[in-house]
Amino acid sequence: MKHLRFLNPLCLLGLVSSILLVGCNFLPLLPSTEKITNTKVENPSFNIPPMNLKDYKDRHWILLAESIENNWFYNPYSLNEDEEGIVTFDTFFAPRKTPPDLNRFNAFITGPFLQKIDCFSNHQWSEIFYADKMPAQETFVNSKNPKLEYGWIKIKPKTAMAYVRTRVCGRKFLDDKNVNYFLFQEGQMQIAKAKIPEKKLPSTPGELMVAEFTNPRQLDEAQNSSSSSAQSFPVFYEVINNAVTVIDPKKDIREMRVSSYELNKEFPKLADYVFRAHCQNKTYSFSVQGKSSPLQELTDSPESLSNVAFNRVCGDHGDYMKSSSSKGRK
Repeated sequence: MKHLRFLNPLCLLGLVSSILLVGCNFLPLLPSTEKITNTKVENPSFNIPPMNLKDYKDRHWILLAESIENNWFYNPYSLNEDEEGIVTFDTFFAPRKTPPDLNRFNAFITGPFLQKIDCFSNHQWSEIFYADKMPAQETFVNSKNPKLEYGWIKIKPKTAMAYVRTRVCGRKFLDDKNVNYFLFQEGQMQIAKAKIPEKKLPSTPGELMVAEFTNPRQLDEAQNSSSSSAQSFPVFYEVINNAVTVIDPKKDIREMRVSSYELNKEFPKLADYVFRAHCQNKTYSFSVQGKSSPLQELTDSPESLSNVAFNRVCGDHGDYMKSSSSKGRK
């Protein structure tokens, strides 16, 4: 300390400055302004999976139908019809207007749930319909015991469920006796530009299901817009009469007839096909009617047209498919 007393004041100031500068080098560096401004901020809800994520990942999902606000997906491998004519399948629906970065299975989807449709009586039932979650609505009220009858609901026209029923239960043509059943759709309809009137959002899954099933609304058809000539429309495939013909019982070779249509206002037919499946060898051919095509092996994409069609022919769907032999009806 004695020596410091005799130091020149300028030297002392320089020494203190040096100590401070060295000490600052041990402090953490601030991030650059460019790094902060260029960082992509993502909505945390984009990556929030549904609570029952396992129920989605354990199954395969393809597009079934599109309503004005939601896309409907179902598991074609779960499609089944019992002896009483009740068709069942697993399904869920998701909002059509979603951010591009949204995960496929996210917190905004509803389901999955077991859907039942009585095609003959035009009623539907969903496993997500719980009596204590249902809003007060005339359709679901039983004066004697409201909690006993809440499942089977009459399908109203111009609703999403009415469209789903048409695809699952088949659509009949006026000019012939055939009934076509939905198989697969390639592409999606464009979202309508018309503004949808604002309304109170449902607060429970049950209310959301009711709003989707029972509120009459026109379906979102892109072909109604004035610029329809410049649009590219989805193509969908249907099985004619849900009929499967057994060509060779020993080798388990079967085939079904398929028609393809363009999803616009006129529903023009594009082509008729024959899908032939060698169920034992897991090979198939898909050719335009009257022409032949080589056999192909199934891919590892269970949600592709070929795999879905193969399962429809060779899989067990109860009474949903009408089987017959090439020599005559079974």
